[in-house]
Amino acid sequence: LLPYRILFPEGYERGKRYPLVLFLHAAGERGRDNEAQLAHGARLFLGKKTRKDYPAIVVFPQCAPDEYWTPLSPEGKNWNFPFNATPQPSLQRVIELLAELEKKEAIDKQRIYLMGLSMGGFAAFELLARFPKRFAAAVSVAGGGNPLLAPLYGSNANLWIFHGARDNVVPPAYSRQMNEALAQLGANVRYTEYPEEKHESWNAAFAEEGLLPWLFANRLFSKGRYKRALFSKVQKDTYPYSDKNGVVLELDVYRPQGDAARNRAALLYVHGGGFSGGRRDEPVHVQFAEKLARMGFVVASMSYRLTMKGQSFSCDQPAANKIKTFQAAVQDIREATNYLLDNREKLGIDTDKLVLAGSSAGAEAAVHAVFWQDKDLPPGSPKLPGRFRYAGLISLAGAIVDTSLITAKLAVPALFFHGTCDPLVPYASAPHHFCQPGDPGFLPLHGPYSIAQRLRNIGRPFFLATSCNGQHEWNSLPLTDYTDDILSFLNEDVLGGKFRQLHLRYTQEGKCEKGFDTVECTGVRP
Repeated sequence: LLPYRILFPEGYERGKRYPLVLFLHAAGERGRDNEAQLAHGARLFLGKKTRKDYPAIVVFPQCAPDEYWTPLSPEGKNWNFPFNATPQPSLQRVIELLAELEKKEAIDKQRIYLMGLSMGGFAAFELLARFPKRFAAAVSVAGGGNPLLAPLYGSNANLWIFHGARDNVVPPAYSRQMNEALAQLGANVRYTEYPEEKHESWNAAFAEEGLLPWLFANRLFSKGRYKRALFSKVQKDTYPYSDKNGVVLELDVYRPQGDAARNRAALLYVHGGGFSGGRRDEPVHVQFAEKLARMGFVVASMSYRLTMKGQSFSCDQPAANKIKTFQAAVQDIREATNYLLDNREKLGIDTDKLVLAGSSAGAEAAVHAVFWQDKDLPPGSPKLPGRFRYAGLISLAGAIVDTSLITAKLAVPALFFHGTCDPLVPYASAPHHFCQPGDPGFLPLHGPYSIAQRLRNIGRPFFLATSCNGQHEWNSLPLTDYTDDILSFLNEDVLGGKFRQLHLRYTQEGKCEKGFDTVECTGVRP
């Protein structure tokens, strides 16, 4: 049997996904007491701030007293780093334990990390060689490995190697040679050598303020995933998510074909069309979804009830009906979202990284879906899980009925595209379709300029891309011409957690007949 201790995050929920850290101790902590292995490293993860900032599952297995993690001589030294067909018995039990935990615990398989000290550092390099696509990052302290095995994992590796220059137990040359070999392969490798440290350099390594932020920022396949095309083919499947009086609502789900990752960032897309038309499978939507899927995202494009079909959605449509239309679309978005949450394993998505996006009418629906609460919807409306929040919001020519709905608690990273001369959905604050006060359809709306002001005032992030003189074509133009901005937002703001209050301006020829005063485009920030 393999003794091990496990630390779960505070408030551990099996419905979520957490990173896992596998911590491999040094030779001096071998035994069967299931306690000695905690001598070095446990305190690193028990701090109150660490547990809050980095909720993770941390596992401390203990090597048998008469064994080593890797093949070593009875004196504990063998600098040839042999790589046998089967691992040492204790390491094999660690491999089996990890497989068992992956099955029964709420583990984010894209965020499994290795940390090893001395003998454990040797084992970290061996596990990387045996499973080159399993670990998102590794830390080796006072260890070493076989540089001839580096090509097995170097192209995918994220490593931080530490060693004391005065180490008289494991010569620092063995860490230096691994750093050199991995750097030549293009690995994301860091090497820190402490001039005055001896063998127990882990004390200095654990004191590095950047260690845990670096470790937990890494994800499996993070080198290029979500940033460039990694897959040549896309798999599309259609799933019904709701039946509304015989009208079946469906999701087209686009996934990278042949992708081994199972916890992928995802985007739920809501098409436009004035709540009377539009389709989820229009070419511009399909091309956008396929582009993101080739980069490793999962994209779900949804149909929803077109409650204004055959009707006008302009100034002759009563404002109360417009609100009901928004509410119906939000109800459908909630049902589609619940379908994705319930089927996350089948679809291979990380529901903590689910972004909601919409165009025109779909953007109006998406913005309200993020900020409307249960009390803002009719009784009996679908509910989302209490702790669920979208990871981000992308609005292409959308707006909201009331900026006071936007609170610090509800705000998520948000990207807005909008033209200042949009004659249908206001860029700033104005009536929908610029209706007059006496019109039945007079409904004040607040576009991204006003939303950005609100987010700035409450200290929340936003990314506003303004098209000076742009009109309503900005409900779809970004899907083809400004995907770099979308990818920047997804990678930096959503996945990277960067806090930005960013305003970009794109200028085009044109003249506003309706819209916002173009003095805003002279460089004045909102």
